[in-house]
Amino acid sequence: MRVVLVILSALCVFSVLFHYFTRDDSVSITTVLGVMVVPFQEGANEVGSFLFRSDQNRLSLKEARARVEELEKENLELKMKLSDADDAIQENEAFRALLRAKNRLPGYEMQEAKVIGSDGVNCFYRFTINKGTMDGVKTDMNVINADGLVGIVTSVGLNYAVVTAIIEDNMSVSAMTRYGNYNCIVSGDLSNSGDKTMLLSNALAEFDEGRDAALVTSSISDKYLPGLLIGYAENVVLNPDKLTKSGTVRTAVDFSRIQEVLVITTMKEELQETEAEE
Repeated sequence: MRVVLVILSALCVFSVLFHYFTRDDSVSITTVLGVMVVPFQEGANEVGSFLFRSDQNRLSLKEARARVEELEKENLELKMKLSDADDAIQENEAFRALLRAKNRLPGYEMQEAKVIGSDGVNCFYRFTINKGTMDGVKTDMNVINADGLVGIVTSVGLNYAVVTAIIEDNMSVSAMTRYGNYNCIVSGDLSNSGDKTMLLSNALAEFDEGRDAALVTSSISDKYLPGLLIGYAENVVLNPDKLTKSGTVRTAVDFSRIQEVLVITTMKEELQETEAEE
């Protein structure tokens, strides 16, 4: 730009001197200056317009970026609200499922509780709940969720309790078919069978896997209340003694995802006393 101004200035000076020495009246200084200056003014106007448009574009880009940032912030806030809403919906559905479980067992008093800790990472074979003696929870109380029997309270504090799941090794439950036709034993075998399968034993030879698959807690159990769903018999075979059958049980409860449970505050001995009085 500076070089252009120098060249134009030199041309103007040259034109003035040329006019002075030649004294040609046919070409005036004004005409010469007009020829030289007007293109310069037009160029300057173009440069100014270009700079103005560039400044406007920069302003528009700045505004656009600010708007994008604002929209991204609003989008993040909406996502957080949506996530909170989804969590609330899932929690409400979980508690509705627990309520349905309560209604299926009208003869038992129950206390809702949340899982607050677990000994396992991917399997709730022993876990802690947020209810204790202050809430009336005692050892040997049965624990269920919306799907079936979870386990039994094995230790308790003022505001917490530890639940041992039925899938834990050496845990055994006296079971019977849903309609009370046959008794059997269902045992935890976490080290071999995993968190979804238990062992079935002592079923009579007449046990029919197709007809008698659903197993519930037996009336003869010393700790477990009767009628709580344990799971479904599978792979049942006749033992060499030809008198009993063995197999596996697919648990009704998914022990990889337990969040809310029901502690049945009705104790087995209390139930037996009530039945004896009747």
